[in-house]
Formats: sequence, C-alpha cells, structure tokens
Amino acid sequence: MKTKTYKTRSGNIQYKPVVTLKRLQKLIDESKGFCLACGKIANGVEPDARKYTCDNCKAEKVYGFEELLLMGLL
Repeated sequence: MKTKTYKTRSGNIQYKPVVTLKRLQKLIDESKGFCLACGKIANGVEPDARKYTCDNCKAEKVYGFEELLLMGLL
C-alpha cells in the first residue's frame, strides 16, 4: 500500500495511507486498520477503531479506515 508521511503538531513524523475509493471499501469490508506510527495494515480492526495497539511496532496508533476518513487522513 502506498503511504505518505506528515508531521504532527508535536513534530512527530507519521504515515497516512493513499487509497482509492474502491480499495477503501474493500479494506473496511475486510476489517482492516492502519498504523499511523509504522504504516502497516492491521487485521481485525473495527471501522471506528481508535488507538488500538499495533502488532508490528506496539504503538497505540492503529485506526479503522472509516475513522481515518473522518479524521481527514485519507
């Protein structure tokens, strides 16, 4: 998956996904999430999830794709 980086207000660098609308619907249907800290896809994530723990980097930065959309990160 393509990602872009951005700087938070606190100065940290985070990732955001770059997806098409068709791909976004598939990710939501498959209960996928996205880690803002490492940019990896997470499994078994509710669409409105916030601050789930990432299995890859252990940061509490996994969000559901619908939540990312509401946050303006898609």
